Amino acid sequence: MRVKMCFRTAVLIVAALSLILTGCGRRIDYELPENPIEFHTGTFVNPADPDDTYQSIEYNQRIYIGYGTLKNTIHGYDVGKCLGYIVQDGVPMKDVRVFLLNADIDENYLVQLVSGGIMDQPVFYRAIDSRGKKIFTPKYIEGLDYNYWK
Repeated sequence: MRVKMCFRTAVLIVAALSLILTGCGRRIDYELPENPIEFHTGTFVNPADPDDTYQSIEYNQRIYIGYGTLKNTIHGYDVGKCLGYIVQDGVPMKDVRVFLLNADIDENYLVQLVSGGIMDQPVFYRAIDSRGKKIFTPKYIEGLDYNYWK
């Protein structure tokens, strides 16, 4: 009896978290496109400080590095199409997907989400060529004050 109650509680918690992450709206479409991009990670070195390094990915001839995490809630309709998945140290991580953001028409940000990863926080990447420019940042992105972005 106690095991059934714990199981039911766990199922309810998982369902509630799923609803929160998808904003109770349209669910995030984690399906990979027909020809997914393999985002090979690299290392970006801050030109102003050689000890300040970041994991980077490239999309449309732009380099993106970490910028922030989730501030409040991201809704399913906030996330655009899935572009592909991360390849780190030569290892394809097909469950770690990279998406566009619907509100960011200039593609200054990309978001990394883990399919099936209910407890994994989104990672927001920002194009390095947007540094120092006034750009639109969606309200659900919280900057982590990395040195490069200061």
